Amino acid sequence: MERLFQPYAGNFEDYAGMGTSSVHEDRRDVRPSFEDVGMEHDTVSTPGYFPHLSYGEMPPPPVESDSDPLPEHGNNSGYHTSSYTSSEPSPELYGSIRECSSKDKKYHYDRANREPEDWRKQLQTCQRRLKDCQSAKEAAAEVAEGEIESLRIRLFHSLKETKKYDDAEKLYHEIVKQYDGAENLNDVTVTCKHPIKSENTVILDLKHSFAGMLIEQKKFQEAEPISKAVWEKRKHCPGPPSEAFKASHRQLCSILCAVGRHRDAEKIHLGMYQRETMDDWALENGDEVCQRRKEQGEIERAKDMQREVWKERLRQHGPRDSFTIRSGLRLVGFLEKLVDTIDHQGGNDAKRRHHISCKQAYECEIEVILREIWDTRLHPEPTTDILDAGHKLGVVLFLQNKFSDAEVIFIPVWEGKKRRLGDRDGSTMSTGNMLGKALYRQGKQETYLRAVDILRGIWLARQTMMMNGDSEAISSGEDLAQTYRSLGDWPNAERAYKWILHQKVHKLGCPTREIDDARWNLGQTLFKQGINKDHETELVLGDLYRQWNTSSPNSNLTLECGQMLAQSLSTQNGRTQEALDVALDVFNGRGASGERNLAYLDSGRLYGSLLLEVEKYAEAERILESMWEHQAERTEDQKMRLKCGHLYGQVLAKRHKYPDAKRILDAVAAAQGAILPAGVPEIAKTLRLLEDVMRQEKERKRVKRNSGWRKGKFGIS
Repeated sequence: MERLFQPYAGNFEDYAGMGTSSVHEDRRDVRPSFEDVGMEHDTVSTPGYFPHLSYGEMPPPPVESDSDPLPEHGNNSGYHTSSYTSSEPSPELYGSIRECSSKDKKYHYDRANREPEDWRKQLQTCQRRLKDCQSAKEAAAEVAEGEIESLRIRLFHSLKETKKYDDAEKLYHEIVKQYDGAENLNDVTVTCKHPIKSENTVILDLKHSFAGMLIEQKKFQEAEPISKAVWEKRKHCPGPPSEAFKASHRQLCSILCAVGRHRDAEKIHLGMYQRETMDDWALENGDEVCQRRKEQGEIERAKDMQREVWKERLRQHGPRDSFTIRSGLRLVGFLEKLVDTIDHQGGNDAKRRHHISCKQAYECEIEVILREIWDTRLHPEPTTDILDAGHKLGVVLFLQNKFSDAEVIFIPVWEGKKRRLGDRDGSTMSTGNMLGKALYRQGKQETYLRAVDILRGIWLARQTMMMNGDSEAISSGEDLAQTYRSLGDWPNAERAYKWILHQKVHKLGCPTREIDDARWNLGQTLFKQGINKDHETELVLGDLYRQWNTSSPNSNLTLECGQMLAQSLSTQNGRTQEALDVALDVFNGRGASGERNLAYLDSGRLYGSLLLEVEKYAEAERILESMWEHQAERTEDQKMRLKCGHLYGQVLAKRHKYPDAKRILDAVAAAQGAILPAGVPEIAKTLRLLEDVMRQEKERKRVKRNSGWRKGKFGIS
């Protein structure tokens, strides 16, 4: 029997019996081996061979199906793929008909030719499905990568918000490194849950946020190129400016201003302002152009631009719009700057007249703008900007000495700020302080009392809220102390001035001039309280006078301080000579000035009285005679001249010039009766002195007469 072994081309049952047994038609069992037929037992190249299974336990061959995709490696059963793709051999290898015989029987295996087009379709299907699998795999990887990048970006924002700038900066550079290396941001992926944000927008937002973080750290030089790059990309987006572009625009301009490049910032703002559409964005940039010009010292150009923007806002939105009001307040600020500049300018007469006319025009425009803004307060509740405009209007009226009109404005502004901002807000207390000053400057007893109530409350509130040495608290205390002085309430004024002096002495960097002013005010207050405070007055004014007398001996302030010091020393035991020395310096200083006013008369009065006290009658007579002969015109000067006349009469009486003393005192008494109200102590004092002089004259005549009688009777020569 001829046996021929061929590769398997039949069904499972045939394959199961290959190499184990062959059954003849006469039922004899024949079991040829591979060696019997002269073949090598190549288990490696044999299709579907499994060494761990017997031939009777072989798994079924794979079932071909066009609908099942082929895996990348292996067959559908998961085993290693052989050189055959099905259970049938290739037609090209064996032909359409093969013969196999066992013993005397031939088995014919017929199969139809497979068309080449079917194989091509199967190949295309496999390639397409392989490509789809690879695309799905890549898409899944991209999604995962995008989620990771999104989480990293969220972590950056969290680090920034918690002020962990070093970690945030390191993470930012890690995130942005791959995007900066890409030719297009579309080449990278970031998962974004915002419905209208693209990957480009997310990265630009990240860079914008990082630039903001650098700004918080004052790293403006590092932030500028990043912010500018974001601004350039967003600027070229189609359509009207987006909110993201506006944010980048504001950020870049703020950086330029921070590094002192105000001109560059102005150009950027001006470009937005000069767009074809004069909308709110353009007007906002117009306001910013004005601010940049102000920072460059171009107040006149800033004022012109601000006036243009304000009028455009008035036209578009009306006077009650909040942005219109703010533009008006900025315009007022520029006008006030110009007024201050004019006040410090010199020049010839023509220039000064021109400056005065410009100043008046500016002040008039300021008042008109503020009144227009203040008239919009008819809302149910005025806004803070309207209240600020009212405050400025009150200040304008105050500076024009229209104190009653200023009071009318300050009252509703103060009440409105108390309702909106609270009693202890700084702006509220500032308005209340101005109201108190307006009441004080009206110079009436009832307005003084109202001013004290307001100023005392503000002063106490500022003491409790603000740190010691605060300038606003000190200013409130000074206003209150001045009001107390106007009321003649010297003890309360003294307490206020002592607190002010203490604060200024312990305030770091407080100018010496301010400390000296506080001492001077306190010394005046103590001096006004009379003899009981003379020792304290001398302690406060002593060093101050010596300091001023060294630096400016003949200044009016120095001479006034010396006058009070000499007066205080004169009432203290054993200090008369010190008082006389100071009084002499003051009198000489007043005489050197050439002014024969009230201060000159008062210095002569004090010096003459001290000479009278130390019994230097001749010098006292000379000084007081010159004071008496002074021609006084004002009532106060006449009163002081009469005091000098009273002392002059005393000196004449001391020198036994009774007729002259009587003549002077009679004239003084007559003048006092004409000038002073009836019943004042000065008149009674002069009359008593006149009686004493007359009595002394009689006594002297009697003594002289008796002395002459004794000489004649006893022969005394």
